[in-house]
Amino acid sequence: MSAKMEYKGTDVEEAIGNACAALNVPREELDIRIISTGSTGIFGLGRKKAAVQVTLKKEGGHEQRRPAQEKKASTPKVRPERPASERKPSAPRAPRVERSVESDEPAEEVVGDPVTPEEMEAIRADIAKILELMGCPSEISMEQDQNNKVHAKITGEFVEILVGPEGQTLDGLQYVLRKIITRKFPQKVLFSLDAAGFRENRMGELQERAVRLAQEVKETGKTRTIPAINPAERRMVHMALQDDTEIRSRSVGEGLFKKVLIYLPGKGRRRSPRKKKSGEKSPE
Repeated sequence: MSAKMEYKGTDVEEAIGNACAALNVPREELDIRIISTGSTGIFGLGRKKAAVQVTLKKEGGHEQRRPAQEKKASTPKVRPERPASERKPSAPRAPRVERSVESDEPAEEVVGDPVTPEEMEAIRADIAKILELMGCPSEISMEQDQNNKVHAKITGEFVEILVGPEGQTLDGLQYVLRKIITRKFPQKVLFSLDAAGFRENRMGELQERAVRLAQEVKETGKTRTIPAINPAERRMVHMALQDDTEIRSRSVGEGLFKKVLIYLPGKGRRRSPRKKKSGEKSPE
């Protein structure tokens, strides 16, 4: 009987995708049972992941062979070796650089579509309405930068409430507003929400923290961790360390919020302990 395995994600589709990637099989080769559809919570609070339970389908009493296994079993083709005089000199390989690669952390600045003054006012009105419903009416200013990104800034007496612990409430508000904007406007609108300069101060603190932890890693050789942060903040950490050739950084975890590991090359991943041969003495 095929083993049952459980996988999680921010939604059901991501959970199934994680299962397919882990098992190296297409979706059609899996029996899928949805355990939980997950929940985004309210303004980032009470978030729950979606979960699915999967088993490999069977055919004729045996598990289906994966395409990768069939290719491996086939006889490899042998190409005749060219004379040395006809061989082209191979180009020198560039040095391998380990980088954090994430779809939510683009290497280049993203440019959005232009937003008209009327559309900017419509976005501002939506923000104002949500804040009123929360019992936190505030002043809202709007601007658009050279990449057509819309920046909304909140000021007033309720700023501390709207930011929340570690900016979680502000992130939740930004997430909801991005969903509203996506449904409301046909063009690609880039949007960010800030309150009393929280994000700018937060980015500065994260950069300083990343540099400080990197120095600790160099001195002690031990991996340091920045707790779960959002994609924009992770990107800022990676950018702060990208020119430091002595250390590496990468994101780990599932969902929108992930941790960032800062470590020495070769120490960012766990290695299985080497088995001691019979008669071999332990190093003193």
